[in-house]
Amino acid sequence: MTGVPTRRSQAGITVIGFLILAALFGIVGYGGLKLVPLYMQNMRLSKVLDDVRQELDGRNATAGQIRTALSRRFDVEGIQLPAESVKINQARNGYEVSIQYDNRTPYIADIWFLVTFDKKVEIRR
Repeated sequence: MTGVPTRRSQAGITVIGFLILAALFGIVGYGGLKLVPLYMQNMRLSKVLDDVRQELDGRNATAGQIRTALSRRFDVEGIQLPAESVKINQARNGYEVSIQYDNRTPYIADIWFLVTFDKKVEIRR
């Protein structure tokens, strides 16, 4: 029985196979660690928009009141956005509040991750 491989010789993975597998998991895990803060900020931003909509919906709010409410909540949550990323436009039944911005983080060398946030809510009069 010299030509037939036994179970003992085929058990497990080689050191090279383990290193390749560990490197792949490490690269993917590192990417996840870099993206989590960006998505956490997006979730906080979505919550702020929904909270402002619930607070001011049906209360005949003006664009200035909406902007003030957003600014207050951004301060509390620690969210810093460029002024041009928040737009308040008059809609048929009130105001449409939209936030559009790009957030990026470095990954490895000259490779970056780019996350785009685009959410709209309507605040009725």
